[in-house]
Amino acid sequence: MAAGWHSRAFLVAALLLVSTAALSEPSREGPPWYVPDHATFQFAGSIGLFSGGPGWSFLDESVEAGLLLGWAPPLVAGEDFLTLTLKGQLHPFRLEWEGWSVRPLTVGMLFSYTFGDAYFVRLPDRYEDGYYWFKTGLRPALLLGAGAGRPVPALGLRLLEGYFELVATDYRIIHFLQDPGTVETGLFSLALGVRFRF
Repeated sequence: MAAGWHSRAFLVAALLLVSTAALSEPSREGPPWYVPDHATFQFAGSIGLFSGGPGWSFLDESVEAGLLLGWAPPLVAGEDFLTLTLKGQLHPFRLEWEGWSVRPLTVGMLFSYTFGDAYFVRLPDRYEDGYYWFKTGLRPALLLGAGAGRPVPALGLRLLEGYFELVATDYRIIHFLQDPGTVETGLFSLALGVRFRF
C-alpha cells in the first residue's frame, strides 16, 4: 500500500508541474518556458552533501521547479552516493525593500532518487513481502523555507538569492509521528542554498 502511495504522489506532482508550465504566461519576454531561467546550488537537505542543477520559474516566479544532482562522500554518508531530485516550490508572496527581494515563506515538496545497488524502488527478491514498507531509493519530502536576494548586474544576474529550507522526508515524518524519540537526528534536515537568476 505504501509503495502505491509513492507512485501516485510522484505522478500527481509531475502532472502538477507540467500543467502549471503549460498554463502559465511568461513573466517576461525571453526564451520559452522549458529553457532554465536560474541555477541552484545547495548544501545538505537530504539530497546529498552538495547538489546543483537548473530551475524553471512560472507565474511571475511564484511557482518553481528544479532538477538537482546531489552527491555525498563516504566520510559523511558512510558511502559514496548520487541522487537525482525533482523539486517543486510555491512562494506565496514576495516583498521588495531597498533593492532586496525577500520571500519570507516557501513551501514545497521533492522526490529524490538515489542511485546504487544498495537502494531500491522495487523490493528485491531477497526480502519477503512487507519487509520494508518504504523504498530506499525514492524519498519524497516536504519542505519549508525562506530566501532573500538582490540584483548583481556586474555578474549578469537579475537576482542572486540565498535561501534556507527545512526538509522532512516521509521516513522521518512517519517515525516522528509514531515515536518522536526514535528520530535521533530530528524531524527536519537543514538545507542552505543559493540561486543564480539569469
